[in-house]
Amino acid sequence: MTYNVLVYGDSNTWGWKGVEVAFPSSRYADNERWAGVLAAELGDKFKVSVDGLTVRSTNLDEPAAWNSVPADAFNGAKNLPAAIAREMPLDLVVIMLGTNDLKNDLARSAEDIADAIIEVAKVAKGTEGGVAYTYRAPEVLVISPPPVSTMAHPDFAAMFEGGQEKSRKLGAALKAAANAAGIESFDASVVIPEAAGLDGLHMSAEQHKILGRAVAKKIHVMADAAVD
Repeated sequence: MTYNVLVYGDSNTWGWKGVEVAFPSSRYADNERWAGVLAAELGDKFKVSVDGLTVRSTNLDEPAAWNSVPADAFNGAKNLPAAIAREMPLDLVVIMLGTNDLKNDLARSAEDIADAIIEVAKVAKGTEGGVAYTYRAPEVLVISPPPVSTMAHPDFAAMFEGGQEKSRKLGAALKAAANAAGIESFDASVVIPEAAGLDGLHMSAEQHKILGRAVAKKIHVMADAAVD
């Protein structure tokens, strides 16, 4: 029996390569991205689908469209039901969002962001049935993303001013919020103290490997518990 997983995230899930000029950039190959590493580690009894979108936040629209992508497409909570319906049946949705909520103009605390991540998780838990399906809603695992580090480029530094401190508090805040909501959580900062990409915002190739392997261990435990 196949255990079906959807990984839902932002640019780190998409595979953004941090570059000194901040942007534009390109992405790591499928097998280099943390979700690709995760799929390889989980093995043949698991199917991993991935929905990663650069700029995606927890539950906020962007102020404006990015090229052909409308502003509300970046709202993680708003667009998750369709993402789940596309992949049903699903056993588990893995959500790693929150980095874009660190932006200075949003003025969100670590606790605010943690609450918003739980809101997205609750959306996932309310997706039973999909689009005229008979499938149950998936289980959920929320991941607090790796803390950001010093950003050398002035555009990113200004955009995420004050975000470094908040990102370091997010793991504990999300663990508390997830425990209160009865949702499984994983703190990426336990294995990745801070993002090591050249831009200070995104993970390095080695960190993608580390995270993918660590999350695979967590999912194996969850899958085994579901069978029991």
